[in-house]
Amino acid sequence: MPLVYRTIFTVSPPHDVIDLSLDTFSTWLAHKSGGKHVDVRRSGHYALDHRYTVKVIRHENPDEDIRFLRLKTESTHDRDGTVWRTVLTAVSDPGRASDRTVWVDMTADQPGEEPEEERLEVVRPKLVRSFLNAARCSDGAAVLTEEPVIVRGRDEQAVDALLAAIGDDTRRMAVIVTGAPADLTVVGWRAAMTQVLKFACGMYAGYVLDRAAQERVAARLPKDFDVPVGGVRTFRPGVRLSDPGDPLRHPRLSTRSMDAARTGGMVRSWVGRALVHSVREVILDAPLPGELRSLDSLLNEEEAELSALPAGLTLSPRATVVYSTESATASRLSVVPPTGQDRTTELTGEIKRRNARIAELEKERERLLAELAETEEERDQFQEQLRAARHENTWLRDQLRRIGQYALAGAKPPVAPSERPPNDFQELLERMTDHAAFPYLHMTIDDSLDDVRELSGNKKERLWATKAWEALRALNDYVRYQLTHPDNGKTLHDYLRDQPDGFHTIPVKRMAAHESDTVQNRAKLSGKRVFRVPAEVHPDGEVPMFAHIKLDTEYGICPRLYYYPDLGPGRTNRIYIGYLGRHLRVHSTN
Repeated sequence: MPLVYRTIFTVSPPHDVIDLSLDTFSTWLAHKSGGKHVDVRRSGHYALDHRYTVKVIRHENPDEDIRFLRLKTESTHDRDGTVWRTVLTAVSDPGRASDRTVWVDMTADQPGEEPEEERLEVVRPKLVRSFLNAARCSDGAAVLTEEPVIVRGRDEQAVDALLAAIGDDTRRMAVIVTGAPADLTVVGWRAAMTQVLKFACGMYAGYVLDRAAQERVAARLPKDFDVPVGGVRTFRPGVRLSDPGDPLRHPRLSTRSMDAARTGGMVRSWVGRALVHSVREVILDAPLPGELRSLDSLLNEEEAELSALPAGLTLSPRATVVYSTESATASRLSVVPPTGQDRTTELTGEIKRRNARIAELEKERERLLAELAETEEERDQFQEQLRAARHENTWLRDQLRRIGQYALAGAKPPVAPSERPPNDFQELLERMTDHAAFPYLHMTIDDSLDDVRELSGNKKERLWATKAWEALRALNDYVRYQLTHPDNGKTLHDYLRDQPDGFHTIPVKRMAAHESDTVQNRAKLSGKRVFRVPAEVHPDGEVPMFAHIKLDTEYGICPRLYYYPDLGPGRTNRIYIGYLGRHLRVHSTN
């Protein structure tokens, strides 16, 4: 089932991690269930109502002073049938690395739904917030709090603690560091960033720096690891300050980007989506520590004992004890057996959920197979281009030898400039304005940057940003080819189908020279495709743009890049990029 939230942290003394977990969980559960309580003193399986069940798994070994606790809730959403599970695991095992650890997972299973393109969003988890507000919780040297920690330059210990958190090899989650902008106090900026990062609570350690702290941190970090004033730097685990390539792993939101995304202390929602996606993927995609994996297996076995008898769900103002034991390994005490009708209903629902899940997986398999076939086709094309380039290189060196240019024939070429694609759309936006990289392109999307930033945070973001980058290179090189070969007569379609030597292209099937007749002839639809251009291109300052590049073909967001070629004698000989964002409306979605 899809994992949508995870946090792992250590609770510092004097709190007892087991007692704190029991108290916090009980309070949270009572709030969630309208005041109902379960007996958390012993292992048991409880039904709060027809859609909400709780499991308590306690494993204790007094001789070795070992205590393990697992508290698990399962609820079904009334409207869409999504099954939500929250699992809290607490460890008290002195002498082990996992001692005093709390681990919280949330999963969401959507039966009968289309496969999600991205993980479900999770509101601020109150259970985790309660932990962070009740005790000092940490991820290695990084401190986890509901609000980012303020670091002032006059506090040398706070600066040292921040740098220790950044460089700590034991931490599992991201550290987000931001410098207060000039027009806001550090307290005001903390409030703004708390709101931006509210859905990532518990999955990151946050720090807000005043100007003096920014200067002190900048003096002790390499330049490429800078924290921009008013911007944001996300430090993923495993920072390598001495590695010149490592800064690329740690996303950076520049001052300019953040200034464009805020009005005073109000920050646009795309920033939060991008940051939350970044920190969430860090913890969700990382493997569990070995000790927790072993503990998980043990507690799963003991949970299976609780689940050996089915849960009879009965309505009651109090929790119904379905199964309860004195300890995880004790004999069973009492059982409330389900009726035959209840059991039939339960099994029927389970069969429906599993059949729906099978259908989802089949669709996902078909999608992945289609994507694999497309990737293999592109790979074959690139391999053929590589073979042809190597053959040409050998032939040219042979020609040089034949005319006596032996030294030149054996010379090594200079190191090729890096053409690494951008990691995300924020980096792509910054590169798009680089006239040295795209001298023949003109971006007119300044008034619709939110359409681009809306793509941030999707699990396909890097793929889409890469395809957009490739499309921009191909369009730029097409203009260059037209200017250096004025009599070639090639359309963009011809250029992409027959790649000239030394010029970038993309697979021709990504390009669409126009929209359908329905879209182009209906004002309601074609009007959505009118974008800005300079007055020298059209006196109205805008033109319809129907030509576009497809960055994805799957159902859903399916980003598109719309462009307008102004090429030929007496023209500007530029291609104008008017739109980059989700698929615009067509007749079928209108």
